[in-house]
This record gives sequence, structure tokens and C-alpha cells, in this order.
Amino acid sequence: MAIDLYSSCPCGSGKKFKWCCQPIQEQIDKAYQQNTDGQHEAALRIMNQVTQEHADNPQAWGQLAQLLFSNEQAEEAETALEKALTLDKDYAFGYMLKGHFRLYEGEIAGALMLFRRATELYDPETKTILAQLYFNIFDCEMRLNHPVAAHVAAEKALHLNPANEELRSGLATVFGPENSNLPQAAKKEYRYQTAAASAGSERRAAWDKALAQTKGRLKDAVQAFQALTGEDENDAAAWYNLGLSHAWNGNNLAAVDALDRYVGLEEDDVKAEEAWALAETLLCGQGTEDRANFVEHSVVVPLANPEKFVTYLGELEQQGLLFGARVDEENGILSALLLEKPGPALTAEQEAQQAPRFSAHLVFMGNVLRIWSTNKERLEKQFRSMESQIGPSVSQASWVRGPVKFQDVLVEFFIFPRVLSGDQAGAGALLAKHIEREFEEGWIHRPAKSLGNVSPTEAAGKGKAGKKLRGLLRFIEDCGAMLKLPYDFNRLRQKLGLGGEAAPQKAVGVDVSAMNVAELAGVDVKTLEPGQLEQAFQAAMKLDAREVAGQFAHEIVARPASAERPDRYFWHNHLVQLALARGDTGAALEHVNDGEKDDCEGNEGRRRNDYELRRGQVHAKAGQFAEAQDVFDRLIARSPDDLKYRAAAAESMISGKQGQRAKTYLSAGLDLAKKQQNRDLEGHFQELLGAAERMA
Repeated sequence: MAIDLYSSCPCGSGKKFKWCCQPIQEQIDKAYQQNTDGQHEAALRIMNQVTQEHADNPQAWGQLAQLLFSNEQAEEAETALEKALTLDKDYAFGYMLKGHFRLYEGEIAGALMLFRRATELYDPETKTILAQLYFNIFDCEMRLNHPVAAHVAAEKALHLNPANEELRSGLATVFGPENSNLPQAAKKEYRYQTAAASAGSERRAAWDKALAQTKGRLKDAVQAFQALTGEDENDAAAWYNLGLSHAWNGNNLAAVDALDRYVGLEEDDVKAEEAWALAETLLCGQGTEDRANFVEHSVVVPLANPEKFVTYLGELEQQGLLFGARVDEENGILSALLLEKPGPALTAEQEAQQAPRFSAHLVFMGNVLRIWSTNKERLEKQFRSMESQIGPSVSQASWVRGPVKFQDVLVEFFIFPRVLSGDQAGAGALLAKHIEREFEEGWIHRPAKSLGNVSPTEAAGKGKAGKKLRGLLRFIEDCGAMLKLPYDFNRLRQKLGLGGEAAPQKAVGVDVSAMNVAELAGVDVKTLEPGQLEQAFQAAMKLDAREVAGQFAHEIVARPASAERPDRYFWHNHLVQLALARGDTGAALEHVNDGEKDDCEGNEGRRRNDYELRRGQVHAKAGQFAEAQDVFDRLIARSPDDLKYRAAAAESMISGKQGQRAKTYLSAGLDLAKKQQNRDLEGHFQELLGAAERMA
């Protein structure tokens, strides 16, 4: 190996090669040539002689370690390398070599730490070695799902080796706009923010010094911006730059903490949104699982009887619960998506509209099965189902939690409609409607860890949580674009009051279903058609705006009932619940009376018992227990075999601490439940009876 005598020594000592390792290089080259020629024992004899003659030179031991490792003598290689690092704790080549040892063993995080340590120790002039080290760092960070850190490492490698066109092309491919495996926040080229215009001369000088540090070791940049945030805890830009420095170093949790401080201080909603979209990207990396909204859960299991499992997969395929199965015959790998069977349908029309939803990914290689999903509940259900079918074939299951792949962030929202008679458009419309419901009726109310464990509806418009919500929405919108998700996220922004372009209107009238709470509250209910009133009520309920929904319920019941919808108990009952929530039992009783009258006049009194039950409950809530008991007694006399009325009466009395009154309903109810062999209600009555006896 020809090395310039006056270049930095490849051992990383910082000395010139001529005065460092040049005396032993000829023997090292000879040993490696022998090894290349297949004369492994001769090569090792030469290197052992080098270590004997130069026992105090860490490079001699390091090169012996590398030669031993290449000859599959890993334990001996580790011993030799430890000897080298004992001689010189800052032996750069030793850290790089040890990183390769850990990488070979699959310890990605450990290898990464060692590679980063080596970059700190190598002389800046050893550009070829440093370029390779930064490429190794890029590779490790990508494996850990840290694309932001990987991006910077790849750029550093290219800066050190600008003639490497393969590296340049690869960088453009991985982080270019055409890559659909990364969201925009993971591909963006980030830049530090400048000091505030109000900064004094001393702080500006310190800021310039911190920015200068970024041209060297990123570790120094972290320390510099930590000092700046320590001097002024309210400097938003300093927190942003600290977060970016941590992210570039692959320290995602520290980066998220700094960005959290930045978002709280940043008054510009757009900047805060971009910063938190970055934070959500970082939270998908390895090491952040405890705080991430999206996590991959997986189970790996060796199968004692692979043939039986293949038969089971065939049965799933016949049931339409296996999708996209692919076989790589060359490598013996089977991959597919496992689907979850939809629940029972009440009508044939509902059954036609149902479709299995995504459950888990599957990879089967040899006799080892791996299945994974972001939805732990579905994964466990899928695994239990598999166990029940193939029994003893499943053993030694290993459950693992890890970082989510960006393309899997939203996959749990997918369903797989059956395409009937080539009706692709119909299947697509069914999928789009399902996605809409998932976001607007489910996700919008689901607590998110990054929002402080509150739901999007609770976070909207509330200081830092509201700004984070904007960033979270941008992140999931980017992930949706990767999957070509058929959904307009501006609908969510509108519903949450976060602005965005107005959702497209329907051909006739206004699309009240796409409105947010503020917009719904401002609607003139008198101008809405009956169908729009119901849609507006449903939209408000989906947003958990119960008082706003009450406006529409008031207008619905104030109008004459239609022949198509004579039963209006649902809306009357909502008004009763609102009144009770306000503590206004008088108004609640009036709503019961109005509803019962409405039902008698327009619905032939079909809901009489339901209204009477509510009447008794309202009296009990008001402390009018004698009146409540009179109502419950009459109701039970009309329907003596219906256990739900006895249970409801007892529950109302127990809530009012009327244990003795409750016992009169429970004793008879328990006897009747036993007679009807209704085990569920029998147990419920026994629990209530115990509570009533303790109260009495």
C-alpha cells in the first residue's frame, strides 16, 4: 500500500506517516499479500512477528486484529484490538475497526458510536478514511431510521470525496424528490437560524462562534448551542439550532426535547409547524419508541411444521384475508399482507360495503415467520388466530418493539374492498369513504403522545399543543402522500379550526360535514335543509362539540317530523343529556315531556317506555326518589319480563345512595335473570345487590 511519507498516518495518530507507522508498513503489506494469496498462516506469522518487535505500537496490534478477523478468528481479533486501545485510548483506526466488528455482529447502534468516535480522532487531512467513515455512519443511521442524521453524514462523505460520482448519485436518489419511502421532513436540507435582530454584540459574537463550530465536529456545535440556550432560555432560534445539531448527530430524543422548547417559544405558526413535522420524523427513529405516536410491533417465531402453516395461508387466501402474496423462489422468501375479517353485517347492503382491513405484514423464510404491524391489538389478535389454527407448530415466539417505517405510519387505516365485476371506481370510493371516517371519527379523538397525550380535538388552538398539532398533521399528510392516500387533509384542518383551503362544496348546498367547530357554531340553523341539519348534528358529535350539536337537535325537533323519520328519540334524548350535564333537571324533564308527546303524535308511541325510563332517571337525578320509584314501578308493570328496566331503576337508586329502594328491584331482577338463564345480567344484578346492601 503506497502511502505518502508526509501525509497523516492512517492509524489516526495525527503524526506524519514517515515518523509514525512507516517502519512497520512494509511487513504489514507483506502479510496482507500473503493472506490474499491464500497463505493465511504465513500472513499471521508475519503479523505476530510485527507485534513482538513493535509491542508498543497500537497500529501493529490493530492490523493484527484486522487480519485475524478476516480469517474468522473473531475472539483473537478482539483481544488484539483491546491491546491496541490499551496502548492508545485515542487510537482512531482501532475505533473504526471495532465499529466494523460490531456492524458484522448486527449491533448497529454500537457500531455507529464507534464510527462517530473515530471521526473525532482522525486528522482532518485523512479525507479518504473520513469519507468512508461518514459513509458507514450514513449506512448505520439509515438502518436505525434516522434519515436526518444520515443525510448530513452522506453530505460530509461527498464533501470529503467530491469525485465520487456514485456517492453523489446515491445521495440524490435517497434524498431526492422522487424517493417515495421518506416524508418531506426527512429529505429536506435544513439550515441553522440566525441570531435574533435584538441580540447584543457579545451574544452575536458567541452565535457566530457557534456557527463556526458546525464546520468541524457536530459534537462541538451541540456544546456551543447548549451554552447559548443556557445563557438565554427564551431564545427560540438557539433552541432550534440545538435541536438541529442533536438531530444531525443522530440523538433524536435530545433533538425532540430542544424542538419542543423551540415550538413553545416560536410565534410564527408556519415555522413552528415545520419544526414539529421534523420532530415527528425524528420520533419514528430507533430509541424513541416510548414517546412516538407510531411504533412497529413484531413477533418472530420458528415454525416446527412449515407445511402446515403454508396450508393455513392457503385457507386465508381462499377467505380473501391474504393480499399481495409474493414468492422469491431464489431466496425462499414469501411475503404478504394479512387482513382482518370484517364484523357481522346487519343487512345484505352493509355486507356488500364491508371490506377486510389491514392487520399485519408477513415474511416467511425457511421455517422462520415474522409478522408486524403498527397496531399491537390487531397483531396480537392475528397471532392468536394463527396459534389456534396451527397449534403446536407455533413455539418460542419473540415479541419486539421498534421504529416504524415511514410507509407503514398510516397503513392501519387501509381496507381492501372486493372488486366486483371490474368496479374499480366503486372499490376506490369505498376506500376513500373509509379513510375519511377513520380520520374524522377515529383519529381526531385519539390521544397522541407527542401532543401531551391529548387528542387532536383537545389540542387544537391551545398554545404549544396546537402548534404541535399542525406539525403532526403535516407529517401524516406527507406519509399519506407516500401511499397515495385518497384523502384531503384540509378536511381535518377545517374540522380542527386550523385553516387551510376550504373543502370542496357539493353541487347543491353547503358541505356542513366538512366544517370545524367554530364554523358549525356560526351556522344559521334556520337556513339548513332537514338532511343538512342531521349532517351538521353528526359533524358536531364527531368533533365532540355536544353543545353545538344541541343547536341542531333543537331545530330538528322543533320542526314537524317527516314520514320517513318519525322516530326522533335520539335528538330529544341528546337534549335531555345536555340539560342533565348542566345540572338543570327541570329543563331535562321538559325535554322528556316534549319527546314523549312528539312520539305519541308522530311515532304511534313506540318509544313510550324509553321516555318513561328517562323520566324516572331524571327524577332520581333531581333527588325526587318517590316520584322516580313511582315511574319505575309503572314501567316495570308494563314490561315485567324486560330486565333492563329493573337494572336501570336499581342503578339510578344506587347513584342517589338509595340502597333500600334499589334492593326491591334487584332481588326480583336477580330471580328473574336466573329463571331466564341470563348469565350476564345475573352477574350484574349480584354486583349491584352487593353495593346496595353495603349502602343500606
